[in-house]
Amino acid sequence: MINFFSALGTDALFEILKQSNDATAIYTGEEINIQFANDAMLEIWGKDESVRGKRFEDALPEMEGQPFTQLLKNVWRTGEVYEAHNTAATLEINGKMITSFFDFTYKPIKNKEGEVYCILHTATNVTERQKAWELVQDREDQLRVASEGLNSLNEELRSSNEDLATINKEYVATNKQLDNANRQIYFLNDQLKQENFHLLLDKKVQENDISDLSLKNKSLSGINNDLQNLNDTIVKLNEKLTTSEMSFRDLIMQAPVAMMLVKGDDYIVTMINVTMLELIGKDVSIVGKPLFEELPELKGQRAANMLVDTYEKGLRHSDEANPVTLNRNGQLEQGYFNFSYTPYVENGVVTGVIDMALEVTTQIVANQKLENTIREKIKLEESLRNSEQRLRAILETMAEGVGVTDATGQMVYANPMAQQILGLKESEIKKRTYYDALWQNLRIDGTPLPPEEHPMAIMMTTKKPVFDYEIAVQPPDRDKFYLSINAAPMFDSAGNLIGGIGTFMDVTARRLASQGKDDFISIASHELKTPVTALKASLQLLQRATTSLSADTRARLLEQSVKSLDKLTKLIDGLLDTSRMDHGQLKLNKQSFIISELFEDCCSNFAQNTDQKITFEGDVDQEVIADHQQIGQVMVNFINNAIKYAPESDILIKAEVLHKKEVKFSVRDQGPGIPEDKIGHLFERYYRTNYQGQKFSGLGLGLYICADIIKNHGGKIGVESEVGKGTTFWFILPL
Repeated sequence: MINFFSALGTDALFEILKQSNDATAIYTGEEINIQFANDAMLEIWGKDESVRGKRFEDALPEMEGQPFTQLLKNVWRTGEVYEAHNTAATLEINGKMITSFFDFTYKPIKNKEGEVYCILHTATNVTERQKAWELVQDREDQLRVASEGLNSLNEELRSSNEDLATINKEYVATNKQLDNANRQIYFLNDQLKQENFHLLLDKKVQENDISDLSLKNKSLSGINNDLQNLNDTIVKLNEKLTTSEMSFRDLIMQAPVAMMLVKGDDYIVTMINVTMLELIGKDVSIVGKPLFEELPELKGQRAANMLVDTYEKGLRHSDEANPVTLNRNGQLEQGYFNFSYTPYVENGVVTGVIDMALEVTTQIVANQKLENTIREKIKLEESLRNSEQRLRAILETMAEGVGVTDATGQMVYANPMAQQILGLKESEIKKRTYYDALWQNLRIDGTPLPPEEHPMAIMMTTKKPVFDYEIAVQPPDRDKFYLSINAAPMFDSAGNLIGGIGTFMDVTARRLASQGKDDFISIASHELKTPVTALKASLQLLQRATTSLSADTRARLLEQSVKSLDKLTKLIDGLLDTSRMDHGQLKLNKQSFIISELFEDCCSNFAQNTDQKITFEGDVDQEVIADHQQIGQVMVNFINNAIKYAPESDILIKAEVLHKKEVKFSVRDQGPGIPEDKIGHLFERYYRTNYQGQKFSGLGLGLYICADIIKNHGGKIGVESEVGKGTTFWFILPL
């Protein structure tokens, strides 16, 4: 008997399930009865152990209107696995209806016949993961909105740039017109000076030319008006340009995401909002300074290279979850950023880069932790599955039966050996408790076993293991058998008894051997005592009354003494042969002899002891190579049994050659026959049968020794019998 714990190991299946941090439950029946739920599952449900044994829909009434009860029933009916991820479930926890998200699996467990006998439910609360994903989604939405805002800003900038380019063209044209007008004014002034000079020289000429000068003054006034209009236009254009620049600056400053504008080959920080200053850990003093001098740690990083590429090639770049190392709060630290680089174009030339960034370090770290957690759980689940498979393989190949009960004594598991020993399918076993009256449990002495004396009940009561406790079981349709049971309690994490594990083995052979030895000692004592007593009585009479006894009486006493000695010798020889067989010392002395010689030797033993007719027939002249004495012992035993158990029948002894390779010897009588249920025991050690209730003398070793003799000759031995028609004992020897 191997120790229960060493056989099962510390990672026993139900202990693993009970102690697992992963929520696990087991359901049975079409009504989805909760047979097992570990602490992790009870915590998810917000329930206590009282739910065990209840229907799923009764234990969790808040599930009404949710799909889970029907899903479980579908799995029970179809035998197909159901698996889901990120599924919302609303449960009543501490009096409040709380919605959480779960990954879960409903897995049907089937027996060898493919019948579902339970559903294994595993679940993982992924609410935090769901919230993290939703937060990431919100951040992505914010980034998308910001990107759309940036695109709109870029469109506005492009439009403003186009307007500025148009204004610049108009400004250039106006300047040209202004230059022309100035030249004209200069020219007119020069003409005016000449005219005035001429007027001073020649008043008369002046008077004559007054009308022409008035006309020219009017022309000059018109030109001055045109110049004023051009100046007004230039002022408006400058105001518009200033307004456009202010709008762009306001857009950067008020943007919901971090933004800045760097310009020139030195990447001078021209505009930057507060969000960007907080992101890079700087203040407004950075404005007007080269970016890479203020943030030298950026050099060589991918983000910096992409910014330079945007400026040099005029190509827009963007990236997500890009790792960037920044010196913030006096120490280098790595963060993760989503960013976009857009060329800043003035008069068709790239003069800078617009940088928009969003830090997603919290989300990335949360995702990494979540991914690590998921990987660890997947690894743990794989380990648990492997452990479960190994344990199941161990349980299913164990030489002992293994049964598991819940706290009420209800059977919830039986391994294949348990099913074989008990002669029942697992589905039938699981309908019973260990103390069910259908078992017909008995004490060793055959009296009914009270439920409280069952080893499982003792274990449940004491909460301590029980070892090698023997009981008998009397099924209604088969012979009584004996079990040696080990029982061990199972506890939850709080130390509460939740069931028990029993291992057992069929010790019927051991029990019968023990009983056989006891019976043998009793029988041997009686059988040996009988001839010894008779011999002693005869010898005492001869000793005490030697002179007073007649010659006939002395002869009869001596004959009786010899018979007693012969009987005693026969009993002792049987015991010695058995001992030699046990130690492999029953040697063969093979020699050639004719079957008829064997028959004649055997008949000489019975000629004067019986009136029954003994007939020999068949291939009696066949030569055989075997141990003459041992084969004769087998024949004498067969014939003696026929005389003993069929005293009114003739006896037929037959030898028959089979296929020129074997010879079959048989001894047939027409006596009462042997019941079929006893035939299988005839060649067992110490087995004795009776004839019509009458016991015959002997140790129950004769046929056992015969079987071993024939086996040592490489032959076969058997019996055929039919009640009321007689019996044939036979054996076959190779030629």
